[in-house]
Amino acid sequence: MSKVTSKGFIFDVDATLVDTSLVINNIWKRWSSQKDINFSEVFPHVHGRKIIETLTLLDPKYANIKEENTVKGIAVDAMKSATEIQGALNFVKSIPQQSWAIATSGPRKVAQTSLLASGFKLPEVMVCAEDVAYGKPHPEPFVLAAQKLGLEAQNCIAFEDSPAGVKSAKDAGCFTIALLTSHKKSELASADLIIDSFSMLTLRDKESFYELCW
Repeated sequence: MSKVTSKGFIFDVDATLVDTSLVINNIWKRWSSQKDINFSEVFPHVHGRKIIETLTLLDPKYANIKEENTVKGIAVDAMKSATEIQGALNFVKSIPQQSWAIATSGPRKVAQTSLLASGFKLPEVMVCAEDVAYGKPHPEPFVLAAQKLGLEAQNCIAFEDSPAGVKSAKDAGCFTIALLTSHKKSELASADLIIDSFSMLTLRDKESFYELCW
């Protein structure tokens, strides 16, 4: 058995806590259809990034508030049908509310909608797209989430699903666990641990810290 200790936990939302991979794809398919763009051109830039960053990577002409709000509107409606990643809800419930945070590239309203629809209680700390100057793969989202928990990122375990998210968490200094929910194992190779599901993990509260075993 292997184990790692931490004082806090930071989770991505989409395809990490909430089963939104198909939902996100459908959001961008709807937007792509409106713009008469082939979704195959959009897909490589979608997962793990802020909406504005995806739009910028597609074409700078789309990087504006109007297009960002269009995507947000589609997303809020779509996320009402989101469900949890298997085992995520029970795992998070085992962590005291003050010891875990969200670090997502998604807008706050979209993240809140998908989390609540999936049965999660919103944590005290949520770092969303509006809260950072630089989104993933930049480390700022995880550094800020750790700070808001009153911790150093090195004392936190991060959960991610995308290459951009893994790089963000790793560069921040977190022990990073990647779930095989949206990407291939080879694409997540830089993570400290890659798992199929939360059922592979056992969390033990040691009073002053947490011990995570697998």
